Amino acid sequence: MRYILTTIFIFINSILFAQNTTQATDSLLQLLNTTASSEKRIQIYRDLADISIDTPDAKVYLLKMYQEAEKINDKKNMLNALNDITVEEANYYRQDSVIKYIGYIKKIATPEEVEYLLPIYRMRMFDSKCFSDLREEAIKEELHLQNTEDESNNPYSKIASAYIMGSSFYMNSQYENALPYLQNAMRLVESLPEKNRFEYKRFVSWRVCFAYAQAGKVKEPIKIMENLISMVEQKYKTDYQKQRPFYRIELYMLQYYSFMITSLPYLTVEQAQDYWNRIQIIGKTLTNDLDRYNYYLCANNYYSNNRIKKDYLKAIEANDSLIRIAKTLAPINLPGLYNTNSLLYEESKDYPNALKYLKISHQIQDSLTTDVTHKQLNELQVKYDLNAFNNEKTMLEIKNKQTLLISLSILLIIVISICTYLYFSWKKEKRMKMELKVLHGKAQESEKMKQAFINSICHEIRTPLNAIVGFSDLIMNEEIDEEMRREFPAEIQKSTVLLTGLVNSMLEVANLDVSEEKLPCEAADLRDICTQEMELLNKKSGIEYILDIAPESMIIQTNVQYLTQVIGHLLNNANKFTEKGCITLSYEADKPQENISISVTDTGYGIPKEKYEEVFHRFSKLDTFVPGNGLGLYLCRLIVKRLAGEIKIDPDYTEGTRMVVTLPIH
Repeated sequence: MRYILTTIFIFINSILFAQNTTQATDSLLQLLNTTASSEKRIQIYRDLADISIDTPDAKVYLLKMYQEAEKINDKKNMLNALNDITVEEANYYRQDSVIKYIGYIKKIATPEEVEYLLPIYRMRMFDSKCFSDLREEAIKEELHLQNTEDESNNPYSKIASAYIMGSSFYMNSQYENALPYLQNAMRLVESLPEKNRFEYKRFVSWRVCFAYAQAGKVKEPIKIMENLISMVEQKYKTDYQKQRPFYRIELYMLQYYSFMITSLPYLTVEQAQDYWNRIQIIGKTLTNDLDRYNYYLCANNYYSNNRIKKDYLKAIEANDSLIRIAKTLAPINLPGLYNTNSLLYEESKDYPNALKYLKISHQIQDSLTTDVTHKQLNELQVKYDLNAFNNEKTMLEIKNKQTLLISLSILLIIVISICTYLYFSWKKEKRMKMELKVLHGKAQESEKMKQAFINSICHEIRTPLNAIVGFSDLIMNEEIDEEMRREFPAEIQKSTVLLTGLVNSMLEVANLDVSEEKLPCEAADLRDICTQEMELLNKKSGIEYILDIAPESMIIQTNVQYLTQVIGHLLNNANKFTEKGCITLSYEADKPQENISISVTDTGYGIPKEKYEEVFHRFSKLDTFVPGNGLGLYLCRLIVKRLAGEIKIDPDYTEGTRMVVTLPIH
């Protein structure tokens, strides 16, 4: 009778608490309608959210609290509301919502607050993801994140990493491996500033206690849990009791006390009685089935494991309450609960009831198994039908994609072919334009050269012709005395030689310019050629002529006629532009390289370095007042090139000009 009265008393208190909660909600809503002050409205929404905890209304009130705080730029309450919403969304693994509200938090929070809050959300998201049948994915994701992220000096991130590593082992039932990481997380928590320690310590301590318990180390977590209970109670008294009168501290405390009751054999009698008394006080206010279920679990555990005296009737009574709640809350737990009743009756020597509840347990288990089997078969049938439908749909999509792919491939081939044709046509057209441009340039250059050639030839030919005609006329003029007329034939002869040399040079250039084949060569003594050309040179007074060659013969394979012409022209050029000093003709054999260098050195005017190449051009004359047709060096280069050699000006010689001809010996 006493147990029945106790149950009735708790039930009546629950109804009264629910009525009081409803009345409080109605009163606050009425007060809200008559309040204009944003500060007061923020507090009312805070109270409404606390009353509506674990219901959808809580988020609605928190959002309204945030909006009211935003009106007066109250960042503290804005952050408080957003934090509670984000924690709730993280606990239920609503990833998109968590990302959304974290974005709001980053806009109003200081860098230090963001650094403090984000790791705690990460820890909560990891736990909720693991409990949402996504454990493997959550662990892989976190392991990858920890392998790729840089080492951080953020202590909160270090705590989160250690906690998640430990929880990864915990979720895989590797409790011994989990403990070092979780203990490290606890040590890091203790090093945090006191104002930021509470949330992390409460979160990590809970996991550490369960890891110890699952590892069979029941004594270790008792002290941690006692410390946690003391900390939470102190925090409630200082920060929540007055400011948040509807804060449901008892829901958190019930969890902590329940853990202590599960460690009943390791508590003193006084501790066990104290925690049970606290649980009973909380039990009077519970209205939520889940919380009441936890309460009756504690009662069952307390009465069936009491060290002073086990009260199996009260344990059975608590278990009966669990059965009533489990029928709607968790039917899958019913076989175990009926089996627990059977064991309790067996302990109290009531074997008929023990057998009765054992039969019920097996019947429900069989029924559940059958239901599960039928459910699984139905699910498999649905999956099969769905897979068959999806397969047909996939095959149709594949067929359509194949048709589309073939069409696109054909179209692509056509486009590529057209583009290729256009590209090569464009390249061909571009190449033809370039060739035409080059040919046009060459034509223009040829025209210019032709014009320059004609102008130069006209000028060069006119000079000796005028001299010949003029002196011829003067010879016939009897007014000129006989002595003077005797000089005119020599001048006519001189101009005739000049004109003949010009025509010969032009013919020689024309002959050499039409081909690049090597000239016919024969063995010749270079020493004789050099000696002969030096002797034929029209020597001038004031100039020393030096033939710097060895006394022995120098036999090379060459064309005597053309080589003689080259050496003679180089000597005449040096003689023409030198007024004093010396002119030297020499050669030097380089037998390892099998070539010979012939040089003509003078102390004349010299050639500027920028003109070194220009002097080898056709009709090029640096000094227009000096007689000459500008074909000499051009002709020399043509001859040397046809003899497989090279002609150049020595840039290192600065006393005048040194022309160097390099020819192969063989």
